[in-house]
Amino acid sequence: MYPIEKFHVHDSSEIKAFVEKHPFATIVASDPSEGFVATHIPLLVHRWEDEQVFRGHVMRDTDHWRAIRHSGDVFVSFLGPHAPVLGSWQSTPRFGGTWNYQAVHVRGTVHGTEDGVLEKHLEELKDRFETSPDHRFSSLPADYVNAMLPLIVCFDIVVSDLKCIFKLSQNRNLGEFDQTVENLRREGGNSALVAEEMELRRNKFYRG
Repeated sequence: MYPIEKFHVHDSSEIKAFVEKHPFATIVASDPSEGFVATHIPLLVHRWEDEQVFRGHVMRDTDHWRAIRHSGDVFVSFLGPHAPVLGSWQSTPRFGGTWNYQAVHVRGTVHGTEDGVLEKHLEELKDRFETSPDHRFSSLPADYVNAMLPLIVCFDIVVSDLKCIFKLSQNRNLGEFDQTVENLRREGGNSALVAEEMELRRNKFYRG
């Protein structure tokens, strides 16, 4: 990750809040026959205190499941809002521009889950993101669920290494920081989300 320590986050609770807010992850595994294989799936925090464990699922008959199963070790990336920061927004002439972003990188090992865990995981996942109380997991037809379960495999990723970086212009002076926030907000969309994250941490970055 970016080598400047000022960008790194070590607060476990802040990292947990980030991956729960941005659960759609990229998983990279290596298969001897196919090389590196990547897939994009939501991962839920299963355990965090004694050890950090993420839980996810994929379709069985896929290249990414074969890679995950054979490699055992995986790399996972969680990415939050990101946006370019332009040199024209800064008061410092020697600034070519950069990119602000938030990310968590995880290395871990894949473990299978016990019978019955898959259905519970799918229920937790659907009910977490479903906004209509009439469309919870329990409302799905039993024949639909029973037909899907054999096609899906659930697994845990036990974390061996975790790094977090919030690169949000905290290495700039306060005037440039505020100018960047203003311009990002004006850009809208993903840029405005970055501005929001920067504003949330402004007092922490520049206290004292």
